Amino acid sequence: MKDKKYYEDLAQDSMLKFSDAEIDEIVAKQEDLKKEFEKVLKIDTTNIKPLFYPYDDIHLYLREDEETTTIDQKIILSNAPTSEGDFVTIKKVVK
Repeated sequence: MKDKKYYEDLAQDSMLKFSDAEIDEIVAKQEDLKKEFEKVLKIDTTNIKPLFYPYDDIHLYLREDEETTTIDQKIILSNAPTSEGDFVTIKKVVK
């Protein structure tokens, strides 16, 4: 089981803040998920043939290709608040 410190560090790295009660709830839910996955892992699949692709005919559900339009790069760059060369620039939001 991962302890509270792990989730506090993860929250810090993700620039999130959680109360102790919220971290306790996350730890409890993680433990519940682990128990559920342990049940799945106990299923005997020794005589079960692997299923690599669940559909018989892969082309039955695919849509037809539709022609799309693209916007000229100059128009996009002219509408961007800031740009540098051929790229739109944005403010960095991660540490």
